[in-house]
Amino acid sequence: MLLPIVLAASLAMSDSDQALAIHIREITTRRLLTQVPSEEAAIDAEVQVIYAKHGLLTRSEVGDEAAYDFIFLLTNQLHAFQTRVLKALDQPGAGHDLPPDAVTFLRTRYRLDGVKAARKGKLPTDPALRDMINSLYEADQAVRRQSGFDPKRLGEIDRAHTEQLQTIVKEHGVPTFSTVGPEAAGHFVVMIQHQSAQMRDVVLPLLRAHVDQGEADPESYALVYDLSQVDQSKDQRFGERLVCLSGKLKEAPIEDEKHVNERRAEIGLMRVELYSYLVSQTMPQMCSASSS
Repeated sequence: MLLPIVLAASLAMSDSDQALAIHIREITTRRLLTQVPSEEAAIDAEVQVIYAKHGLLTRSEVGDEAAYDFIFLLTNQLHAFQTRVLKALDQPGAGHDLPPDAVTFLRTRYRLDGVKAARKGKLPTDPALRDMINSLYEADQAVRRQSGFDPKRLGEIDRAHTEQLQTIVKEHGVPTFSTVGPEAAGHFVVMIQHQSAQMRDVVLPLLRAHVDQGEADPESYALVYDLSQVDQSKDQRFGERLVCLSGKLKEAPIEDEKHVNERRAEIGLMRVELYSYLVSQTMPQMCSASSS
């Protein structure tokens, strides 16, 4: 299944531009869904070839969706390559025909990826805590993967982790990039999503403070914030919370939905349409009858 292409936009393109737009959408689908490093590298190399030939693809050339997709693909490139892209984007008039949220997304991701890259060269101050979190996360995810999905075990694992996660928060607060590294910090937040609303209420303001200090990923904050809103029967803000409706994953109600992708871009999140597609394709088991 490929991401949909807006026919109305493609009618205004030349045959070659339509073919390129379709190709970009196909590459995006592959890049979203693959977990094979060699395939990721091959796709990234193909994107570099397209960029060398065409530069940044505009809405006039390939339509809004494919123009956005191409910038999304560029955010998966190495930081040095992204630097070249941003220098080109800084030229007068360079971004006038690009999706504005795509430009914001690229700049935000470049900044956030730079922060994470800088952290990779530093040892966490609490490697034992990092290892504990990663061990808990592996068990958390093992029962959620398609290959080993076991709905009966979900609650058991989450309850088994409650005391340990509470102890971490009590003794360490919310783990930061400095204390456990970006990866384990993100893993901790994923597990908090599977805990009680009360625990999320404790974590949310601490996580917000870490984001402001450059010690946590804004995406982590968006995940917990949206779930906390849904906990209170309120509209989410970023579109991170998906619910099962008629057997399919859909976004829970979003406040000011018209501008959700602008808000997502500002904190480095891909368009909600891509996110929903990614989750629905990689985690279809979450809407299975047995897990409802």
